Amino acid sequence: MRRLQNELKILGINPFLVWFSVAVVFVLLSVFGGDLLCLSCIGFEVIFPILTSIAVSEGGKIRADDNFDIIAAQSRSLFRWVLFRFMAVFLETAAFALAAMLLVSVLRQEMPVSEMLLLYISPALFLSTVSVLFGVCFSQEHIATLFCGLVWLFALMARGLLRLPGVKYFYLFICFAGDQSDVWFINKVILGVLSLLLWCIVYFEVCRKK
Repeated sequence: MRRLQNELKILGINPFLVWFSVAVVFVLLSVFGGDLLCLSCIGFEVIFPILTSIAVSEGGKIRADDNFDIIAAQSRSLFRWVLFRFMAVFLETAAFALAAMLLVSVLRQEMPVSEMLLLYISPALFLSTVSVLFGVCFSQEHIATLFCGLVWLFALMARGLLRLPGVKYFYLFICFAGDQSDVWFINKVILGVLSLLLWCIVYFEVCRKK
């Protein structure tokens, strides 16, 4: 817990101001967006996950951190440092996402907060874990952000692949694409499992760096 608090102190107030601004934008969209916009779906399955992964990439730097070599040499568990740095950014972002969900739910009443949370968690965790993996593998600035942005953009452009058998089970934005088979819950579980598998790769990669 103390380690998590230290990471939050390192992040400072800037992420708080950024996410507060995002929440304000979502309030304005809730009020003025109109009935044709399904803000619950596009906001928390598509927009917030990529913003979360960008926050993890830029705010939770690993090898791109100037002090990485010192931390790697002195830390008892480099993986714990990576994990707590990720958790600090991810949990702070998730807290603002939850606040935005509550506001959208009250103002638009499109779907329950629990469903919006399920829509958000799996793609956000998957993209953020990809950010961590690239943050561990590469020391260049913004590489993780670039790759996550490409994955996100490819997923949006590859919507037509849902016609192929099996793709619907791991497509990132299944509800946004229009889930005709009602497999969105299974989809979210599979994405969660894939995220855990990516964390296993992160663990072995961190151990190799150590």
